[in-house]
Amino acid sequence: MGLQLLDFDRSEDAEGVVCWDALAQPAPAHNAALLQEVVKVLVWAHQFDEHGPGPLEHGANWDFDLQVTLVQEGARSQVVQPRFVPSENRLTLLPEPQAHQCMALSLTLSGTPAFVQAFSEAFDLA
Repeated sequence: MGLQLLDFDRSEDAEGVVCWDALAQPAPAHNAALLQEVVKVLVWAHQFDEHGPGPLEHGANWDFDLQVTLVQEGARSQVVQPRFVPSENRLTLLPEPQAHQCMALSLTLSGTPAFVQAFSEAFDLA
């Protein structure tokens, strides 16, 4: 499952927790495609373990953090509230970006070694 707009970097903390971080700020014409990739990743993660996401320190296999900001030249940035509904494989943003607005997106996934291995294989990440 290749990704075109999300480019993940891997990091590991001193306790062995692995995180995959992606930052993206495409041209407004690519906002919908970027959101579709986020949905693809989150659907995959929920299929890996339907009990997630959750704090790893409490026994969850994976967790994620999604942050979205609307950026418009000459105006203040606006933080967006993303909401992913796993049962519907749907991501909604409040407020929704307008056609001319750039969107800055940050997606972080963390997980157990089994999750990290499966994620890197599923999305062909080195």
